Amino acid sequence: MVAEFFYLALQESKLDPEAIGPSTRSGVPKGMWQLIPRTAESYGLRLGPLQGERQFDPSDERHDVAKATAAAARYLADIYTTDAQASGLLVMAAYNMGEPRVLSLIRSMPESPSERNFWALLEQHRDRIPEETYSYVYRIVSAAVIGANPGLFGFEFEPPLGLAPGDNPEKTPN
Repeated sequence: MVAEFFYLALQESKLDPEAIGPSTRSGVPKGMWQLIPRTAESYGLRLGPLQGERQFDPSDERHDVAKATAAAARYLADIYTTDAQASGLLVMAAYNMGEPRVLSLIRSMPESPSERNFWALLEQHRDRIPEETYSYVYRIVSAAVIGANPGLFGFEFEPPLGLAPGDNPEKTPN
C-alpha cells in the first residue's frame, strides 16, 4: 500500500505544491501534503512568515515538494507505528482526522488486526467519524483503484505510478 499514498497527496492538494487549505483550529495547512504548522515543524520543516495566512509563502518549506514529501513520508511512517498499524486506511484516516482522535477510537476496539481496521472502525464509530474523513478515505481508495488500471475505467492515460496491473511496487527486482 505504500505507493498508494501518492493518492493521499492527490486528494490533499491535487499535487499542487502551492496549495493552501482552509484555516483550522490547528492553523493553515499548506503545500502538496497540506501539513499543519505543528506537524510540519515536528518533522523538520521551516515555516515562513506567512504561516498563519491563507497565502503562498515561498519561504515556507511546506511548499518545497522534496522537503515536504520527506516530512509527510516520515509522518505517515510514524502513524504506522501506532495502533493504526493494522490498516493503511486507518493511517489515512488518522492523517486526515488527526491521529489522537482516530487512535482513541481504535483503542476502544478489539486488539486483533482482523477486527481493528477501517471498516470495523466505521461499523463501531460511524457517528464519530466526520463526513470529511469518511469521504477522504474513499476518494483515495477510488483514485488508487482507477490509477492502477485507468483503461479499465475508460481513461486514456498511463498509470500515474508507472505500474502495470498486478505489479507489486514493494517487490524489488532480482
